[in-house]
Amino acid sequence: MPLRRPSKSDLAAISSKRHLQLTEAELEDLYELVCDNLTLYDELEQYPDPVREVSPAVRVPGRRLTPAEDPLNAVVRTCSVKITGAKGKLAGKSIGVKDTICVAGIPVSCASRLLYDYTPDIDATVVKRMLEAGGHITAVLNTDDFAFSGGGHTSAYGGSLNPVNKKHTAGGSSCGSAAAIADNLVDLALGGDQGGSIRIPAAWSGIVGYKPTHGLVPYTGIVGFDLTIDHIGPMTRTVEDAALLLSVIAGKEPDAADPRQPDQIKSVDYVKALTGDMKKLKVAIVKEGFGSQLSMAAVDTAVMKATKQLEKLGAQVKQVSIPEHNTVVPLWNAIAIEGGVSSFYAGHHSYQNKGWYNPRLMSAMGRGIKTHGGDFSPTAKLGALIADYMSDQYHGVFYGRARNLSNQLTNAYNKVFESFDLVVMPTTPQTAHKVPPSPEDDRKTYIRQALNMVANTAAFDLTGHPSITVPCKGVKGLPVGLMITGRHFEDATVLRAGHAYHKA
Repeated sequence: MPLRRPSKSDLAAISSKRHLQLTEAELEDLYELVCDNLTLYDELEQYPDPVREVSPAVRVPGRRLTPAEDPLNAVVRTCSVKITGAKGKLAGKSIGVKDTICVAGIPVSCASRLLYDYTPDIDATVVKRMLEAGGHITAVLNTDDFAFSGGGHTSAYGGSLNPVNKKHTAGGSSCGSAAAIADNLVDLALGGDQGGSIRIPAAWSGIVGYKPTHGLVPYTGIVGFDLTIDHIGPMTRTVEDAALLLSVIAGKEPDAADPRQPDQIKSVDYVKALTGDMKKLKVAIVKEGFGSQLSMAAVDTAVMKATKQLEKLGAQVKQVSIPEHNTVVPLWNAIAIEGGVSSFYAGHHSYQNKGWYNPRLMSAMGRGIKTHGGDFSPTAKLGALIADYMSDQYHGVFYGRARNLSNQLTNAYNKVFESFDLVVMPTTPQTAHKVPPSPEDDRKTYIRQALNMVANTAAFDLTGHPSITVPCKGVKGLPVGLMITGRHFEDATVLRAGHAYHKA
């Protein structure tokens, strides 16, 4: 069936919106030419979409758990997806995936009412790799609404609670992944990280969270945010488990399906890197990672004490100053808001790259916004207002400036990495937030608690360096995370350091 043609009044409206200032004569001529051009789209529609191979797994969609079964509200739905007889590194392991990761035949909603009815027909590359390695996917895990929060409280299913103290949140956006690991609901979990969404909930919930080098793990088949800051990675109880899972999911994807991936990616057995010591490693304590306006002194003290343990493990530790670190929040704010919202309204795709596109998700997202846009979380609505205003008034200039300045931030860290192997700081400036009031009771507090913990984690989404959080001494009964970060593609060194500290 041919595509629906516009009317002349439709084109007149576009002229006004796009400042084309069409005359009546121009409109008359261009109307015919537009309709002629759409015959090429009619032809395009007749071509079958290329099919991505789906793993030959048995797939059983499950159900939502009751509060008694899942008191932390970690799970969006149970499921059972596995390849019968598959053997490999993950054989016998139960796996939970964040509710942004496509598993064919299992609904994915991004914890939002906008996508309630979307069921993927493809497996994300990481899903395919885990299944072929013998993994058994048993749960889709909660997240903040479209991952637009670090607080863990904005999901349409309700926030995930902190496993140590249920009066607090688990942290976000990968809140369900953290809570499910801490509550032993799954053996391994995957989270996503655009501003700290793996490491924040891992730190607040007392588990291990690993954000790989940008592009090391393919993002294909995962609902994106902004190509330049999208990461996927392990959330586990131990660093050994994180290294095991990373060994399975990392590596170059064929056919350049993910534009985030550079050419120099090599396959590595990260488990073999775990020596249990930090001998000869040079570690820099980043001064600017401590003492911010949002910092808790007790958190800074706990992390500083943890660095003494690194010395005992054989590392050479010295404090350095990186003034550019103080620019992280303004830079990340512009990129996450303008880039993220642009992605939302484009169906989670980006023009002008040769990667693989998901037309069914693009369609579902577009329809979801038009019919249920009012169900966006308050944080997503704030982002949409800011992004539209900045785009309309300033034409993306500040996004561009933020990206250019992020390159300066990257260079500043790379300069430090010429002399040091690793840098350390608190994962978050504070411990887990208390569960906030509902937006109906206090919308401002609800929103302000969504993104006030990203000052340290977001730095390495901007720069792309690999970064791990491991639990260190808690504060007033709540966990604190030590964040260790290394050079691009030296993920093995970061895991080695995290393992040595966690084991000690």
